[in-house]
Amino acid sequence: MAGLVLCGGRGRRLGSDKATLEIAGRPLFRIVAERLATVADPVFLAPREPGRLGRVPYPEVADAAPDAGPLAGLAAGLEACPHPVMAVGAVDHPFVSPAGIRLLVRVHAGEDAVVPVTDDGPQPFHALYRRSALPHVRAALDDGRLRAMDLLSSLSVREVPAAEWRAVDPEGRFAVNVNRPEDLIAAELGPWSS
Repeated sequence: MAGLVLCGGRGRRLGSDKATLEIAGRPLFRIVAERLATVADPVFLAPREPGRLGRVPYPEVADAAPDAGPLAGLAAGLEACPHPVMAVGAVDHPFVSPAGIRLLVRVHAGEDAVVPVTDDGPQPFHALYRRSALPHVRAALDDGRLRAMDLLSSLSVREVPAAEWRAVDPEGRFAVNVNRPEDLIAAELGPWSS
């Protein structure tokens, strides 16, 4: 399985680029990539355009369409993916769960995507995608349907409810999202073992 870190967001709510924000002295893109690298190889970065983050120790993919958000990075990652499946993590989810990704792999039965579901709904950017999803992602980009939920409605999806994922991530930390300055502070204070 390959991995992909979606790190092209502009961080407007935070006031700076999310990918380069640091927690415990490490940029978010590196934290998420390192966590994915424990279960996936290779791990790609999707930073909108290669080189935007400076020199990085991971291969980069250019967005498949300009200003199209995370789906453009997902399309590029799936296009570059050398394996049948790819684990995807968003750069603003610093607690991406290797154990959670392993669970998604275990329950995968050929669907286009395996997606955990929290009280906030499906979590499409802490998920597993098959390369078979690529034509659907490209069609969504071509049609201007840029919402991840719209994409999921066009895929065969195995949803993983809390009753299943809590066994490997009891607090659901994989879904912690850094969108505001106070989220970053809370993440800095949180434990990194999960």
